[in-house]
Parts: sequence; C-alpha cells; structure tokens
Amino acid sequence: MTLASAGPDGGGGGEGGDGLKHTEGPWTHGATVVGELKTDTDTGLTKLGQGHEGVSTGTEGLETTAALSAVLYSWQQRLKTVRDECGNLETPLRLVAKDQGEFERYTAGKFTQAVPAEGQDKGGR
Repeated sequence: MTLASAGPDGGGGGEGGDGLKHTEGPWTHGATVVGELKTDTDTGLTKLGQGHEGVSTGTEGLETTAALSAVLYSWQQRLKTVRDECGNLETPLRLVAKDQGEFERYTAGKFTQAVPAEGQDKGGR
C-alpha cells in the first residue's frame, strides 16, 4: 500500500486510480501455499502411517520396535500440529486479502471526496 502523495509525481489520488494501492497477491499466495502445505502434510501423515503398518508384527518386545513406535508417534504429533496450524491460517489470510481490498476502496473514496478536483474552489482549505 502506498500513500497517494508518495507517487512519482508527488501527487496521486483522484480518479486516475494512482492513489492508494493494494495487491491481494501476497496474502492470496500465502493462503494458497498454506493450503498446499496442509494437504501435503496430511498426505505425509497417511504415508507415514502406511509405512509403519505391520512393523511390530513378530517383533513385539524388542526395544527397537518400541523406539520406532515412539518416533512414529512423535512425528505424527508434529505433523498434525503443522497441518492444523495451516488449516487455521488459510481462511484468515484469504480474508485479509479481501478486507484490505475493500478497505482500500473505502479509503480511496474518502480521499476523492476530501480533495477537490482541479478547477474547483478549494473553499479556504
């Protein structure tokens, strides 16, 4: 976002649309990446579980089996935390993109109302 007066000509604003600028790109891109990470993490969890199926068959009581189970549980918990956090972030990131765009339109409209067009009486402002 840039201020209308921060443009290259020192002016800005007005009906040309050169005033306040906001792009949804970074927020929307971030939400997309978070959504993809959630999906990939969920897929990883499934594959991790499948990869450990049957490992303990015939090896009950061995320390390595118990250690492997502990490592599996630890990784599952970590991946679930990542997956859930990504799930919690995706929607808010998309809402920020939407809300910032709406706020920019509102603010730009206020600037347009406050700044008289060229040739109009400034009324002592």
